[in-house]
Amino acid sequence: MSALSPTRVTPPGPDRLTTAIARATTAASWWREQTPMHARPGARPEARGEPPHLLSVPDIGLACEVLLADRLFHDLGSAERDGLAGWIRATQQPSGAWHDAAGRPDPSRTALGWWALVESGDDPEAEHLVRARRIVHELGGAQRGSIEVRLWLAMAGHIPWAWLPTMPAELWLLPTVTWLSPSRVSPWARGVMTPYLLLSRAPARVHVSSAAPLLLNRPDGEPILPRLVQPGLLGDLLQAFDQGVKIIRKLPRGPILGAALARVQRWMVAAQQAHGGWFAAHPTLLSLIALRVLGANYDDPRIVRGLAYLRRARGLVHTNNGPQLAQGLTCAPLTTLARMVRLALAGDAASVAAGEAALPFLLGEEIRQVGEWQLRTNAPAGGWPIEAGADKYVDTLSTCAVLDALHAVPKSSHHQSQARAAMRRAVEVLLAMQEPDGGFARFERGESEVFMTRFPLRDARLLAAGSPTDNNRVRVSAAALRQLGRLGFQADDDRIARGVQWLWQRVTGDMAGFDLATLGELGLCSATLCPPTHPLRQTIERQLRGRQREDGSFGSVVDTAAAMHALMALEGAVCIQTQRAARHLVHLLDSAPPELAQAELSERLGGEWTPGLGLTPMCHDPSAGVREAALALAVFRERGGQL
Repeated sequence: MSALSPTRVTPPGPDRLTTAIARATTAASWWREQTPMHARPGARPEARGEPPHLLSVPDIGLACEVLLADRLFHDLGSAERDGLAGWIRATQQPSGAWHDAAGRPDPSRTALGWWALVESGDDPEAEHLVRARRIVHELGGAQRGSIEVRLWLAMAGHIPWAWLPTMPAELWLLPTVTWLSPSRVSPWARGVMTPYLLLSRAPARVHVSSAAPLLLNRPDGEPILPRLVQPGLLGDLLQAFDQGVKIIRKLPRGPILGAALARVQRWMVAAQQAHGGWFAAHPTLLSLIALRVLGANYDDPRIVRGLAYLRRARGLVHTNNGPQLAQGLTCAPLTTLARMVRLALAGDAASVAAGEAALPFLLGEEIRQVGEWQLRTNAPAGGWPIEAGADKYVDTLSTCAVLDALHAVPKSSHHQSQARAAMRRAVEVLLAMQEPDGGFARFERGESEVFMTRFPLRDARLLAAGSPTDNNRVRVSAAALRQLGRLGFQADDDRIARGVQWLWQRVTGDMAGFDLATLGELGLCSATLCPPTHPLRQTIERQLRGRQREDGSFGSVVDTAAAMHALMALEGAVCIQTQRAARHLVHLLDSAPPELAQAELSERLGGEWTPGLGLTPMCHDPSAGVREAALALAVFRERGGQL
């Protein structure tokens, strides 16, 4: 029995379903009002005089770095510094550590949390920081942390720059088709590598609070050198090669090095997007630091726009201690915004009107200019980015989410022709994102097949956007294929057939490793493209039905909603299992006290954890529970479902 299940049983009836949908929709509408879609044209939520609630919340690492970097920018007010520090304190565990997504003590997050709180004015000898320092020492010292921790240690002067991996600037002079060209890594990694190279060439120095107590030292007081590569013969050879490159870097290289560094700087400046940031918040922060180290002033337009981007990605999150100020991963994630519009278009007349009012915002976010993602494709501009205001990197998941919303636009809407034209352009984008193996990329073709990840470097995996076989790529591929099927492509089309075959290979290879979100997307895809007798469709349906729990749920509220959508699509109607799932969702909404605020109701139903970007492995969407519950129940009612 779920912990949120009611203690009493209320006789079933249609009124309970209607009431539950209305309550979840109201909470989801409150989240929609936090977004730029709800504001007047050109306005931002912060214009209301208070920070908005964030739709996308990463771990504390980004907030810690923002606090440390403020020594260079002096952009944070005292209330913002106190707010970010309060959120960092609120996420510290009783052991003193900050945990990773799997719930294990994380040396990197713990080191950054300790350092940021000291920078914010906490006494290093305070009990909570003593516990944190002890955890860092037990896990090998701060020098054993991630590349971001070591970068900050080097910039603070605690460890030599030679302890960080070497990156030759000449790589930027290589043709884009070569394996070692930076254009072959994922766009997030490229956005980090570029400022990293410039900072290491400086070498950069940032005057922040001392983190020396976090280091493990030899008897002579010098920090212990961390190993930069994986154990083994190949790792030893690469370590020797890295040391050789460091020696060569000290030799004069004349105009070639100058030309390479000039190209690196040009790329970094050109990579700034329309919203003021770079690919995401972390590349933005590093790029701003690099610009300051290279001599840019506080009032430089590039720095002003970049800081404004970070400011817009700062907002409130609901915790057990009340609302806390946090630093988000993005400004406004378009996948979430599109799902809110989809929910509005599935409601009553007033809700549909609100959804139509938000359509110009969504349509206006379409990418209409040439970008880097087109280097290995022949697609025209189109599709949608990962966040509002971006203009240089298409995101397949965002594109599919917006297409889902546009499919629901009423035929009588005066936005219909504009929506259809955008959908036609999106088709070309989706087809161009298909990889040779039949699967689909999220940001760029080849992003998961990065040659440099084969090097035994500790952080080499960060150069790729996941692996060629991970769950996220399966989900992206299934979403793209489903949208193509809805837009008229048949299963016998070669491109669709290759995609379905790739999905079948993944299903037969690692079915047990799929989460409910992936299974749900596979179910929707197979229901759209495969006949009832197709083995992919039958296998997914069996898996979904077998994962329902005794209380009717499929796990979290978001998972339950995803399974409901998939089963209704596979069955073509409401079945007893979707009815049980609907009862469970209604029970959760029934049992929530009526006086709960919308943010608290959202917390009670739970959000959604999704893969983040790069050094932010997981990201939380607090609005997902109420939004997806409302949409699943609305579709259930639309198909004639009753409790």
